[in-house]
Amino acid sequence: MDEAQTLTPSGSTTMCTRSTLMLVSQARKYGLGLIFATQAPKGLHNQIPGNAATQVFGLLNAPVHIEAAREMAHFKGGDVPDISRLTSGEFYVAVEGQPFRKIRTPLCLTHHPASPLSTDEVMARSWQTTVGIS
Repeated sequence: MDEAQTLTPSGSTTMCTRSTLMLVSQARKYGLGLIFATQAPKGLHNQIPGNAATQVFGLLNAPVHIEAAREMAHFKGGDVPDISRLTSGEFYVAVEGQPFRKIRTPLCLTHHPASPLSTDEVMARSWQTTVGIS
């Protein structure tokens, strides 16, 4: 859910806040994974990151959001000291029970191909993944 702070804001209630928070609290026991994206972590209801097993932070610039990210990292036993200076492909990631660590990935959210893959290319890649070829 992109711009998640508009669906489940920290300070007010929208039409979908209650149902989204219920989904967040129940989804994991049914094997459902959810992705919430926001550029404003301070504006996101605290139950969203509180129920997240995996958290990923990218570049943040606003001091209030940097402080919110550092606070969340502190609760996981770590820090994200240079979150305002991350470059393309750099992220902080925390998995359940672990503090945040910096990773670098060349083809993540920052990679935008010139055109979508053709059906044949999608099929070829899915076959390669299935048989373990990279």
